[in-house]
Amino acid sequence: MKGRAFAGGALLTAALLFGFSPASMAYEKAFYTQETKVKLATKTSLQVQLNGLFELENLSTREKTLLLPESTLTITAGSGSSKITAGTDSYSAANGFRVSELTNLPEKIVKFTSPTTVRSAADDKAASVASVKKIEAAEYTGETTVSGVKWYNVKLANGLQGWVSSKTAAVQSSPTVLSLFKYGSLQYRGGFETKADGSLRNVLGLEEYLKGVVPNEMPASWHMEALKAQAIVARSYAVNTMNLTNTPSSQAYNGYTKEHSRSNKAVDETAGVMVKHNGKPIQSFFYSTSGGQTANAWDVWGSSKTTFPYLKSVEDPYEASSHSNWTDHFASGTILQKFGYNTANTVLYDLKANPKGENGEIGSVTAVTSAGTKTVSGNESVIRKLFPVDRYYGMLRSNWFTLNPVKSFTVQGSGNTVQQQFSVKGASIMGADGKPVSVQNSTVQIQTVSGPVSKEADPATIAVNGKGWGHRIGMSQYGANGFANKGSSAEDIVKHYFPGTVVGK
Repeated sequence: MKGRAFAGGALLTAALLFGFSPASMAYEKAFYTQETKVKLATKTSLQVQLNGLFELENLSTREKTLLLPESTLTITAGSGSSKITAGTDSYSAANGFRVSELTNLPEKIVKFTSPTTVRSAADDKAASVASVKKIEAAEYTGETTVSGVKWYNVKLANGLQGWVSSKTAAVQSSPTVLSLFKYGSLQYRGGFETKADGSLRNVLGLEEYLKGVVPNEMPASWHMEALKAQAIVARSYAVNTMNLTNTPSSQAYNGYTKEHSRSNKAVDETAGVMVKHNGKPIQSFFYSTSGGQTANAWDVWGSSKTTFPYLKSVEDPYEASSHSNWTDHFASGTILQKFGYNTANTVLYDLKANPKGENGEIGSVTAVTSAGTKTVSGNESVIRKLFPVDRYYGMLRSNWFTLNPVKSFTVQGSGNTVQQQFSVKGASIMGADGKPVSVQNSTVQIQTVSGPVSKEADPATIAVNGKGWGHRIGMSQYGANGFANKGSSAEDIVKHYFPGTVVGK
């Protein structure tokens, strides 16, 4: 019945029925004036769920596809390519993919119940324009009825226009909610990129990124001026960091799920504001607690005093933190292991912390053992990891500390020699019965005037008394909140922690 198709009693024109022509899509990909990429994971296989309308772009061929809302994508990496699978549909690209959020959405879209041929006219025998998969969507631009079958006019992501039959297609309204994607238990603004190395990076605007950072770095209940200071410093950090991640080693980022209205307000009200030196955003840093005095970057990291004059030590008088002063205890075996010694046959005789920084920050630690003497030097991270504390990411809270090692054993050796030791585990000692015995258990029986007693063979008697939590360079978060509670503005707080800087756009 070609040439005799009717819609609502009106004869269709030949151009509408039989023809198609390239056309630009009504939707647009979101544009970010300060595009920010944050690594969320590097895995050979992971899943992402879409909540909204997104465009998939093959970064090798630049081929574009509109993805159906609520799709679940399985992303795999290997053999030099990235692969995206949804049900029985899949796409592969050597250079990976970019999945972009969209703006200016069409009023309606067309989805498909099975793989569908897009035709040049509303006719099963018309020429094929393209093929679409079940996971794909298209922009709805109109419809007609031919021989009792409804046909939809659609625009594809590549800009081509054609017709699809209602036998395998249906019309639905475009999503009106904020477009988000979910990875793990968290939802994120923006879109994402995948690469052949298995990396997944969230791609979004800088200000939207900061909304997922600030409440995870500072409690949203804190003073608004402290939150604004956090937003300013985090913004300056982000624009100077080439490889942002979602971990505390970069900036703690938990996406849209963990946003809060108060911290969002702090971000919005400081939009574009950064810490600057010589007209350029500085490499800013922040941390939990200074312990009353921040550190010089050149003392802690060996940074250039000339290049980073604003990363200098300043007083921090208003912290109200449980981390301002602290004590942790360690057994000698733990220390020997971190220094690389065999704990089964090595005895720790002494342990010394060697101050380096202006405030007494430790630059090296020396262990004197039965296998020799070793000194470990390095930046604050190296020193802190010599003393592992699980609840603080496997290290000390800071490198500003003193040691108080207590040797709780008096051991009598051959020839009636007597020495003080931290531990007797693995040692040959005189037992309660007067005979030598090798201590293998975690406890030891010791003969006293009142009789034998049980004691830990390697007790945690090495006390580390420290101050602060973090590298202590730049802005103390507890200190910032303290200043805010005393009436300081966000700008004044930031300028205090970064002397010689200006705050502005």
